[in-house]
Amino acid sequence: MATLLDALDAGVNHHMAGRLGEAATLYRLVLAVEPAQPDALHLLGVAEAQRGNHAAAAPPILRSLRLRPEAAQPWAHLGGVLRALGRAEEAVSVLTRALALDPAQGDALDSLGAARHALADYGPARAWLTRAARMRPGHPDTLLNLGTVLRDQRCFAEAEACFDAAIARQPNHAEAHLARAVGRLVQGDLRAGWEGFEWRWRRFPTPPWAGEPLDGRTILLHAEQGFGDTIQFARYAPLVARAGGRVILDVHPLQFRLLRTLGPDIQVVVRGPQPPPHDLHCPMMSLPRAFGTELSTIPAAPAYLSADPGDVARWGARMKGAEGLRVGLVWAGNPQHRNDRNRSIPVGRLAPLLAVTGVRFFSLQTGDARAALPDGVQDMIDGVRDFADSAAILMNLDLVIAVDTATIHLAGALGVPAWLLLPYAPDWRWLLDRADSPWYPSLRLFRQPRPGDWGTTLGTVAAALRATAARKAEGQ
Repeated sequence: MATLLDALDAGVNHHMAGRLGEAATLYRLVLAVEPAQPDALHLLGVAEAQRGNHAAAAPPILRSLRLRPEAAQPWAHLGGVLRALGRAEEAVSVLTRALALDPAQGDALDSLGAARHALADYGPARAWLTRAARMRPGHPDTLLNLGTVLRDQRCFAEAEACFDAAIARQPNHAEAHLARAVGRLVQGDLRAGWEGFEWRWRRFPTPPWAGEPLDGRTILLHAEQGFGDTIQFARYAPLVARAGGRVILDVHPLQFRLLRTLGPDIQVVVRGPQPPPHDLHCPMMSLPRAFGTELSTIPAAPAYLSADPGDVARWGARMKGAEGLRVGLVWAGNPQHRNDRNRSIPVGRLAPLLAVTGVRFFSLQTGDARAALPDGVQDMIDGVRDFADSAAILMNLDLVIAVDTATIHLAGALGVPAWLLLPYAPDWRWLLDRADSPWYPSLRLFRQPRPGDWGTTLGTVAAALRATAARKAEGQ
């Protein structure tokens, strides 16, 4: 028994020193001898969560709770794990139980506020996080979470004060820098936002480019985040070429054919295990900073990408005979996206749109949501090989109606008319309280007037769609 306790104590010492791998190894050694040791189970789960292995963290914490169901801290940590896994409703239930056992659990207060935020319950989220901030003043993560809620409530000055306080306490807190940057970007303060946005992760050790003349050097522009981000910022590649060097654009294979349409001055390559030889690099989302982009200087050509004419004809043949207004639909994004709960729309809510007469709907939906294809909507995804095929489909449509996904970026880059359905707290690039986008002239934005209110938004969209379909029928 003394040996087991010694191993457990050694694990705790490693854990407190931040040596999470060593701690986890020792907790497992204890559990190999005594599988029902509740402290080792709990702490193993905590260590795995701190290492980012949230799926592996939940089982041992649950086992520890079966042994000690009245222990508040494991309930708090389990709630934090469930929140990180995107299981917000379960997290709220678990964290409520933790606080019933111990109302002074700072971790539980913080996680409950963050979970409520994930559910777009901004008022309760703010209340719980304010209580957490009183419980542990100056805690950087609590300040970050509270600031993020305040930002989404459009209390920007208070949000920035929280982010500033978190950064003062922990100057290298990348998430706080990024959250502050997003708050500035969504308000249209692009120059300040781009600076903070540089706290993102970078892939390459070569010198970063900041907009200086290239003088014949080779620059590697590399995609770093989602497909939509790549499409949005690919517009800068031809501008980089004008700086006097050789431009290589490193992209996901699904976007290779599409991005080759940027023009002959851009060498597009498929991302591989090693980057091609280059002298300088720039993440694509750092290009606006390199060019000093402000709202008034966004390079917003009506279209900067194109579809292959042969592909357009081939996909158009699949729509042959479709009369009326041709409308593409996307109602859901990637469920792993941190804000997918708020940006995606349950397919049943589309009924007001689908009831509009004179419209032929085509589904551009991918992923698991594709299985919920509404009656009367033609699925266009079979046979799609990449984004170039998607571009060809869009060129055969009169209109795209979509939530905030890569499809909306693709439509905007092609100059295809598109209506974007936005939650109350939008992604920063869509700004606030405007129906247009300075990034994409062909987009029209429809926003929730209140958190979670898709009913009003879809009613407005349905009315606009009826008017558009009527004009189409009249030959206008």
